[in-house]
Amino acid sequence: MEWKERPYKPKAFDHAMKPITTLFFMLAAWHCFGQSHSFYSKPDTLRIDSKIFGTVRKISVSIPNDYDKLQQPKNCILYVDGGDDEIAGTMLQAVNNLYLSDDIPQSILVGIFHENRDQELQEKNKLYEFITAEVLPKITATYSLKKEITVVGHSFGAYFATFCFLKNNALFNNCIAISPAFWPNNGDIYLIAEQVQKQQDQPTGYFYVAIGNKRWDDISLRSGVLQFKKIMESKKNKVQFYFQDLKGFNHHSSPTVGFGLGLNFCFDDWEWESVLEEQNRRIRAFPDFWQHDELKADALQHLNRTQEASETYQIAIKKLQGDKNISPTNRKRFIKRLNNKMRR
Repeated sequence: MEWKERPYKPKAFDHAMKPITTLFFMLAAWHCFGQSHSFYSKPDTLRIDSKIFGTVRKISVSIPNDYDKLQQPKNCILYVDGGDDEIAGTMLQAVNNLYLSDDIPQSILVGIFHENRDQELQEKNKLYEFITAEVLPKITATYSLKKEITVVGHSFGAYFATFCFLKNNALFNNCIAISPAFWPNNGDIYLIAEQVQKQQDQPTGYFYVAIGNKRWDDISLRSGVLQFKKIMESKKNKVQFYFQDLKGFNHHSSPTVGFGLGLNFCFDDWEWESVLEEQNRRIRAFPDFWQHDELKADALQHLNRTQEASETYQIAIKKLQGDKNISPTNRKRFIKRLNNKMRR
């Protein structure tokens, strides 16, 4: 029996005590605060007279309200199913709240509309050509973008996003694939992934894949996702690959948390760089406060600058030893914590 997708209808989240619910409620809060608390513009629908499709196609664009604050190229987050109000709303909420919390950099959010959604995403080549040859040139004519694109998709959209990442990794350098259906075209995505692994120029960037564990849709797709995971983890390549099991979520609710978690993962190093800059400013303002050095060392450690991290932990220990506001018991405990971090 052929597997078919149902229309995307997010279900109510009924498992409150879960580790990832914080993000769920953070996204939902955007509606509560209202548009006055939005840090992103409402999506602007643009039309492209597509020679590739031979028809007028739609895309949506949303930008940070403080776009002109930083005079530098922006990141581009591109997602398919842009005409689906639920997908578009979830993406905008995730980007808005993560940007508000300084978890992601300034980014242009671009949604791709479809006329024949399943066909376009599964056949993929024409849609890929439309995006690379017609959508991105139109966007870059108006906005200053970095070269690397973050591509996001759900289900068949995740299959297409994965294809973009593997086909042109220099352009689509980050991928977020939520509850992907990897079975189309006789599972060609596995063969493509294996071939890419054998290339001399290995792919780079970040790849986040997640799937729920409730209801038939995600359960039936799980083995395919795990097969893809095995291929991506079979060799020590340059891709930062992460698989997340969204326990308690189903195929239609997984984007509710998956989009935000994926963006947070893809821009994790960017955030640690921001933490590093922030702690350097704080150290200049409060040179005797050892915890700013600890946080700076944590950032350096995460960014694999281990020698600098070790030296900074030692600076923190030296300052801590001279802190007269800390009891001997706490001083001993804090020094043990810093030494343990250095050993890691």
